[in-house]
Amino acid sequence: MIRKFAKHWRDSASLLVLARDQPAAQHNKYNYKVLVFKRTSNTSFMPNSVVFPGGGFDKQDASLGWESFFRERNVSNTALKAITQVDGARPYIFQTEGTDLLDRNLSLRLCALREAFEELGVLLVTDEQRQKTETGFSKCLQLPDVDSWQQKIHDGTASFQALHTALSTVPDVFNLYEWSCWLTPAMFRKRRFETVFYLAVLNKMPAIHPEPHEVQEYFWDTPAALLEAHREEKIWLAPPQTYEMTRLSFVYDIDQLVRFADKRNRKGSTLLCPIQYNAADGVIFVLPGDDLYPADYDYLSDNADLDKYGEQTREAIRKQAKRLHRVEHKDLHHQAFFLNQQPLDDHLHVQGLNGNLLQNQ
Repeated sequence: MIRKFAKHWRDSASLLVLARDQPAAQHNKYNYKVLVFKRTSNTSFMPNSVVFPGGGFDKQDASLGWESFFRERNVSNTALKAITQVDGARPYIFQTEGTDLLDRNLSLRLCALREAFEELGVLLVTDEQRQKTETGFSKCLQLPDVDSWQQKIHDGTASFQALHTALSTVPDVFNLYEWSCWLTPAMFRKRRFETVFYLAVLNKMPAIHPEPHEVQEYFWDTPAALLEAHREEKIWLAPPQTYEMTRLSFVYDIDQLVRFADKRNRKGSTLLCPIQYNAADGVIFVLPGDDLYPADYDYLSDNADLDKYGEQTREAIRKQAKRLHRVEHKDLHHQAFFLNQQPLDDHLHVQGLNGNLLQNQ
């Protein structure tokens, strides 16, 4: 079955991997670092950009064979069903289009896990008898023959399920936290992705095995340090990464972050599809909730008002709006974020105005 929007964009999943780390200096407030990598110049989509591990959805991710896989390992149906029970916003990517396919809330998690292993050798597994850990942290399994398995999965000669069968392990779909959902703007017609972002948290940094065809280099660093490197033009973070890294940058404690993510995990994800407006001194991308964001946007149409404010500055355009949820670009490496309302889906505030949101976490 061809999915509703298949001719317009591809589905994908990405993993924000955070690992506990002792601050290197007293002025460093963070006790964790984030894993990102730089794509190779041969990558077809956003070459040389720095991104979270992730990639396109594959038919193996939706195979009903996973149901028997979990059943044979005594994984609780109740635990699996709990993953699918979300009360908040559900973009179309989460809709399962047939009874012969695995529930999308599970298959998208499997996609994110598979891609993290294929690209960086990060294999997150869980205990069969206690799928959801008490701490909310996941566990990374180190393999002696990781390169061989990465190559097999990359080439399609082995499946992700076959890997776990061979290892007698269970992929950790339970300790992933639904984080956000992004769609490439309509202006990029030939190469669009709807991507679900999940958060995974580890107690220590695992060994990384970069896949040479896709990964130029990888980094472990704090959100603030990665954003600074972006501003200094040492790296280029793709737009969703700058937004997510920015709201992570206001949370310094990994345990607090896990408690927040666990509490928010069933609240859904509003689809974030930026709409562009040109300004005299840059570009503005508005997001849902902004005055300039159309209430009934179909995610396919070009913005007819692209140049409506083209002779005005970003600041002048901003002052005309009562409700702000936008990213203002001076250039590719310098963005400013504006949100003067409650964050969507009870999420972190992109300007750090989290109030009591984190105090009880």
